[in-house]
Amino acid sequence: MRKGYTITKKALDLLESSENPLKLLDEAIRILKADRLKPPIIDEKLLKPLIAEKPEPKAEAEAIEAEGEEFAPIEVEVDERFLKEYRISGSSDEFRRYFRSRYEKLSRIIRSRLSGVIDLKSALKLREGEEAYVVAMLYDKRETGKAWVLEVDDKSGEATIIVPKAGDENLRKTAEILLQDSVIGIRVCKRGESLIARDLLLPEIAQEEVGKMNLDAYVCLISDIHLGSNKFREDLFESFLDWINRTRDSEVKRIRFMIVAGDLVDGVGVYPNQHKELEITSVREQFEQLSKLFSEIPETIKIILAPGNHEPVQKALPQPPLQEEYRRILEKCGREILFVGNPAWIRIAGRKFLVYHGQGLDDVIQIIPGFSHSTLKRDIGKVLEAIIRHRHLSPIYGESTPILPLGEDMLVIDDVLNVFHVGHVHVAYAGSYRGLRLINTGTWQEQTSYQRNVGLEPTVGVASLVNLGDLSIKVKRFM
Repeated sequence: MRKGYTITKKALDLLESSENPLKLLDEAIRILKADRLKPPIIDEKLLKPLIAEKPEPKAEAEAIEAEGEEFAPIEVEVDERFLKEYRISGSSDEFRRYFRSRYEKLSRIIRSRLSGVIDLKSALKLREGEEAYVVAMLYDKRETGKAWVLEVDDKSGEATIIVPKAGDENLRKTAEILLQDSVIGIRVCKRGESLIARDLLLPEIAQEEVGKMNLDAYVCLISDIHLGSNKFREDLFESFLDWINRTRDSEVKRIRFMIVAGDLVDGVGVYPNQHKELEITSVREQFEQLSKLFSEIPETIKIILAPGNHEPVQKALPQPPLQEEYRRILEKCGREILFVGNPAWIRIAGRKFLVYHGQGLDDVIQIIPGFSHSTLKRDIGKVLEAIIRHRHLSPIYGESTPILPLGEDMLVIDDVLNVFHVGHVHVAYAGSYRGLRLINTGTWQEQTSYQRNVGLEPTVGVASLVNLGDLSIKVKRFM
């Protein structure tokens, strides 16, 4: 009934007398789905030929095992700081506290790896040829023919630091990707009245070996459904739903969670002339249709939903979870749903997932030389690495990504994590950096007019499976 089918009394009697009623019911539903001209009624006439067919013994055994299997509960914890809706007054003190929080969090990470760090005021008093480490925030970066000129500050004052292009290749490569408003460690040398950089250190994550657990369970990751858009590939999403209901599949029957990293619906009025690309022009109706699709997710799978920039919630980061009005619509699907914010820190069976829609990626793509939306199929892994190396989800303040200047900068990646799940840019990727799993889960929406203008080729119809036991990744494509 939840899937939209009616069953007759005689058909129900046949099912109850069969050896595997649930398998038989799934077969009948698949037949009706394949033939849209047939009425959505499961009757005796439909079931009798299926009962007469002799099932393959091995497949039957697997199906019975899957239906009868009971899973032990898996503990899920969510950082409650990201479940709130925050407000600001817009005072200058709020901005000062925000940037001070960012500096202190990232400075603490860098200082823990260095000894003898001095402040900028003391560095300016070094004698000729003396070297020292400083930790500063970069507020401006200029490039000349022979060097990069960094304008930095800390609590003691401001300074100009020169990074020569000649010499150390690692120094040059790091200087190229430095982002404004990031916090960096710098080994400086006094030359005349100038401070010359000899080394640059980002607060990036430390190399970490991933321990294995005796747990054979999967988390399914997707994002950017964009239901309501006339570019939404419902056929591919239906293929995904068909797959996730295959209890014979050894991977599918181990899926315990599905996480969607934002842009569940396409929304209304998100960008100019969006109405020209909408199939459903009501946000409420978009959520109602999504709820119907979610009703086809197996009941054994817990759904975790984060918002994106297309959801009707506050646009500035950090975003709160969906409002109660839309939660109630989605909960009609009859599945267990956990609503989280953007970003969201989620611990599943001890594994830490950082789920982020990914708005800050746009700024990184536009600022770092060599990156563009047209090269994302080649460079998306490097873009994700740049975010991780700077340890901040939206390093540049005041570009296209709105950020709330809260007393604590909650976009700093100040904890150890195992999986970084991102969406937004619609290009799929799965890889690792220093033991951290980096995943972008593509989209379910064909190329839009905006994407065509910037040369972005989306990866449509992709889901990623993460094994909680060893954090291995499998990418599933539904084309």
